[in-house]
Amino acid sequence: MTSTISRLFHRDRERSVTPGRTTLCLAVLVALGACGGGKTKSDNTYARATAAQQECCEHAGANRDACLKDIVRVEDFAQQSAANQATYACVVDHFTCDPATGHATQPSAQAQIDCIQDL
Repeated sequence: MTSTISRLFHRDRERSVTPGRTTLCLAVLVALGACGGGKTKSDNTYARATAAQQECCEHAGANRDACLKDIVRVEDFAQQSAANQATYACVVDHFTCDPATGHATQPSAQAQIDCIQDL
């Protein structure tokens, strides 16, 4: 990197940047910002929400198995639907674990419901 910088900038002269290259760089940065900062389509909110709930169940002690069974599961084809992804985004965004129960806290559960109803 130092060699690139030294080729572009010397003590005695400065190399100008071409307008085309600057425009291209700005266009790429704007496009990334408009697309959510470069998020990939692999952001599976169903998987993230389920993982958070499973991790929370690990704190449930003797109720761990029952807690894991309470997690809502959907078929693979349904996981990717836009409606389910939006619903599980609400879970991801508002889930707070209650370690005593292995489930979401009451305020967290309410926030999830409110979010889902706003969809």
